[in-house]
Amino acid sequence: MRDWLRGGLAAAQVAAGRAELWVPGAIVSFAFAGWVVFLAVVATIPDEGDVLYLGVRLAASPWWPWNLVVLATAVLSGFGTMLLAIAFGEVALLMGLSDRERDGVPVRVPRAMAALGVAGGAVVAVSAVLVWLAAPLFLEAFTQSDRTLPYVLRVASGAWPALIAVAAAAAVAQAFGALALRQPWRVALTTLRRRAHRVLPQAALTMAAFIGGQVLTLLVLRAVWEPLSERLAEGRLAEPSTPILLLGFVWIWLVLVMLAGVVQAWISAWWTTELNPLPAR
Repeated sequence: MRDWLRGGLAAAQVAAGRAELWVPGAIVSFAFAGWVVFLAVVATIPDEGDVLYLGVRLAASPWWPWNLVVLATAVLSGFGTMLLAIAFGEVALLMGLSDRERDGVPVRVPRAMAALGVAGGAVVAVSAVLVWLAAPLFLEAFTQSDRTLPYVLRVASGAWPALIAVAAAAAVAQAFGALALRQPWRVALTTLRRRAHRVLPQAALTMAAFIGGQVLTLLVLRAVWEPLSERLAEGRLAEPSTPILLLGFVWIWLVLVMLAGVVQAWISAWWTTELNPLPAR
């Protein structure tokens, strides 16, 4: 346990002291979740009425089911683009953390995309099965729970066993993906089986740190965006203070994106040092 914690502390020192790792870390963080946080702040989140309206419009359209095929294709294309950006960032992090003389040629982008795609696909598959099995719980929570709560919280409160199972599957997938980026897949599976007592808690802890960073970003950006959005809604863009507030919002957002990149660099460095000592710089 002490070696495990020392590895995390050593990785934190590396991430904090090497600024060249922050930008690829920020790319990974933003491509994975940062864009969702940004949209949640500046865009209007659809409520249950909007979701039901979209479903009715899709089903009633004369283009059904081809409109659903187009929508699914767009979603898959977006997922592929996101996966490509994450793979580029992860490869850049691995190249910055690896010792070429010791580790050889670092992982390439296609292999990184394959490893991340397998890990992400496993989580999606498990989530789909659990959603199908827990569909009655989701429906009951969606329609019959306390209507004063946001529908996301209602669904979460009614189907929490399925959500816990998804979180456990995500931790396993996170551990496998991190290992498969640094080892051959068969070796990664062996490492996952033999060192599950170390890599699974590490996956859970790093996921919690990543999510905590995104939640912090969400709260700070919402606090900054609220007065700015009121000014924009009132048509006060021409006031001298409004562009200053807008520039301040963008600056704070970029700082938070970079801080999330530091967290992602720490996560990558910890997985690297868990398998091999980091090279001296």
